[in-house]
Amino acid sequence: MALFAILGIISEHLTIKEPESVSQARAVAMRIEFVVDMTRSAQTPEQKATILAAAARAGLQAEEVSATGLRGAEPPDDIGSFRSEIENNLSPAIDVKLRPQSATSNLEQELIVGIDRDYALSFALPSAVPDSRITDREISDLLATMAMFVPVILLSLYGGRMIALPLQRFSQAARDLDPDKGPERPFDEIGPPEVRTLAKSLNDMRSRVRAMIEARTRMLRAISHDLRTPLTRLRLRAERSGEPPLRAALLADIDALTLMVEETLVYLRKDISKENQLRADLPSLIVTACNDFADMGHSVTYRGPDRFAYPCKPHALKRAVANLIDNGTKFARHVNVELHVKPDRAVSISVTDDGPGIPPEFRADVLEPFYKLDSARNDGGFGLGLSIVQDIVQSHFGTLTLENAAPHGLIVEIKLPSPDLINAAS
Repeated sequence: MALFAILGIISEHLTIKEPESVSQARAVAMRIEFVVDMTRSAQTPEQKATILAAAARAGLQAEEVSATGLRGAEPPDDIGSFRSEIENNLSPAIDVKLRPQSATSNLEQELIVGIDRDYALSFALPSAVPDSRITDREISDLLATMAMFVPVILLSLYGGRMIALPLQRFSQAARDLDPDKGPERPFDEIGPPEVRTLAKSLNDMRSRVRAMIEARTRMLRAISHDLRTPLTRLRLRAERSGEPPLRAALLADIDALTLMVEETLVYLRKDISKENQLRADLPSLIVTACNDFADMGHSVTYRGPDRFAYPCKPHALKRAVANLIDNGTKFARHVNVELHVKPDRAVSISVTDDGPGIPPEFRADVLEPFYKLDSARNDGGFGLGLSIVQDIVQSHFGTLTLENAAPHGLIVEIKLPSPDLINAAS
């Protein structure tokens, strides 16, 4: 217990931080004096060893040497200044020794203190450390430098902020931009001349885009009216035909033409974004689409939960599922629709059929508008069904994937994210 007490006392004393007014040489001298006093008061060799070990851990290396042959130290005038400072700061009670002349090869790194007539302690002196205190001249130079550069830095930050703020507003306005809604000129035309010019250009571009959309809308309305009217007259005339085979052929062609017109108008109208997002019951929505085809004699089944509320554009999402079922019924005998709800409330809608499937090299092509896999599959459409589905899925921040089923068939999967992610994106 005595050894532990000695060890604690030495460690605490040697690691204590001296005031800034005490020089490094004085601090080293104080530590040497303390170790010497403790060593002289030690009663056993074990206590001496403990004291030297504690001093070494505190950064003061010391070892016991024999006092035989040592001589008294001369005045330290011709020795290095740092050791001279240490010796000058030692108490007169400290007996400084020197090795014989032949052994005093490096007095600057060693200081020997006699303990008694038989042995002494040899201390390894640290190298002198330059004074780390900051002078008044250095403080003045620092203040002058700060006075020169701080205004420049502040002006740079202010100028960068003046440029960055309008750009941030432009970025936010661009994310929220809806050509059909919002103010006529959403970008604020304020700030430096370059920023005002950019804002004016963006506002003019937005006005041109809105004008193009309005012109397209008027054109679609005209096409819708002008095409449906003659198709209706043709249907009425065909139904009055007295030749059943001819009447059936004419009505089939009219139906195919009507389907093409409707499909094209739906794709060109792009009215998916105009529908409001609602919390809809996905199973009811999918079952309704399945029943519509089952009522027409197709084999369509549904698997999944009975109830699940999900924020979506219900009419658009029902159209996407219906388009996938329609594609399946054209090339397969049976279509199965499955709904999977993940723990984070993300959903997956897969439509699987037992048809011939799609070769891997054409899966990206069939998603392009007006692309048909081959001319033999003339189903009366323009090849817009999957393109419309792709647009609807992307408007819900989802993904559409196509994979062949085993042993044959096609799996089309709609993956929709968690409602939390949809809210964050909105």
